[in-house]
Amino acid sequence: MLPRNKKNREYDLELSQEAIDLKNEIDVKESGTDNRNIFDDGRSQKLTPAEINDLRSDASRASDIVESLITNSKTFHNKTEFSQEKYLRKKVKKYFEYIQILKPNLRMITEILYKLDPSKIQGIRIDTLSQIITLCNISCEGTHLLYDSGSNGLLAAALLSAIGEQSSGKLIHMHPGNMSQKLALMGMNFSIEQLDRCVSVNVYSALRQFYQGCDTNSNDVSNKESIEGNELKRKAVENVNGHINKVTKIEVDTDVKSNKTNVSDNDKEDYEPKKPKWHFLNITASKLLSEKADSLVIACKEDPQNIFNELSDFVKPGRPFVVYYNVAEPLQNLYMTLKSKGNVSALKLTCNWMRNYQVSNCVRAEHSWVTNQGSGCWTKRAPHILPERTHPEVTMDNGGGFLLSGYIFK
Repeated sequence: MLPRNKKNREYDLELSQEAIDLKNEIDVKESGTDNRNIFDDGRSQKLTPAEINDLRSDASRASDIVESLITNSKTFHNKTEFSQEKYLRKKVKKYFEYIQILKPNLRMITEILYKLDPSKIQGIRIDTLSQIITLCNISCEGTHLLYDSGSNGLLAAALLSAIGEQSSGKLIHMHPGNMSQKLALMGMNFSIEQLDRCVSVNVYSALRQFYQGCDTNSNDVSNKESIEGNELKRKAVENVNGHINKVTKIEVDTDVKSNKTNVSDNDKEDYEPKKPKWHFLNITASKLLSEKADSLVIACKEDPQNIFNELSDFVKPGRPFVVYYNVAEPLQNLYMTLKSKGNVSALKLTCNWMRNYQVSNCVRAEHSWVTNQGSGCWTKRAPHILPERTHPEVTMDNGGGFLLSGYIFK
């Protein structure tokens, strides 16, 4: 790792032929027989914390930092060989930078985005994401409808990952803006074949294309043609006025020029502006919506009631739907509205609450999911916890959002 910016600790990676062994690099030769005369009074290290931080920012290699610490330590050479190896392992973990290259998966992308800023993905955790995929019954076949307005493409990546590669399933990804958020979607490194089955469209343009059945880009084309026509007329008038005031020298030259102008005018008349990509995506989404979708997923920052009323018409009868919101009040209002209509069944409003356990002394506790049948809440617990080895985290996030799920009937 070569330092690029020492202040921000940015590095460039360089391929190395061999790994560095710190013990051979430093070449420790002296060691004591026992540690009975060594006392941890905090005065064995001559370097101050400020000087150590300066070493971390200035030194190009971590082995130089550890070697400086050993040189300025009063008790290192008096320790036994086993204690010296333990000391070196501790410093390796603290000062050496290890990079692990992994293939991206959904859990990894979700945890990274959640740790960076939960508000950028609407507070969606991996447990909430797994419930959404399960409740809306995502399969490798059929068409699935998604409305997402602020999860950085996390839900689109999750649904597209559940659909899988080399399948006939398609995803209609609706969003309110001009461009869809694709951070998590591009971070999954999907193949081109899999990305082509995700149709990202603006919700207003797609619905206009579906209901009106017209070219949403025709107005822009007609406006451009009228503007070009006016410009051609103005140029023709100017050319006529110019020719009246000028005397032609050679008739052959005038004939050549007139032929060139005629050819250029014909080219301009035949020219048609190239239509944008979103125009063809709207047509594709309109065709898929006419065939109805097999599931509906909504994760929005605005009130979900109008969005659900509009998009539920594009779902086949007997198919599931899931609505995610980070607070309960909008989903409660939608719950009461759907209850009064009677065109949905199996309505369930659940809250996600996950309790994290901190594992100490290198003991790993496997977690499992449990649900309370009375409240429908999901919790996370460890089935096998050794005594005095694990404890719940003191500070943890309890905002896992709320889910409203059910089935649509006509």
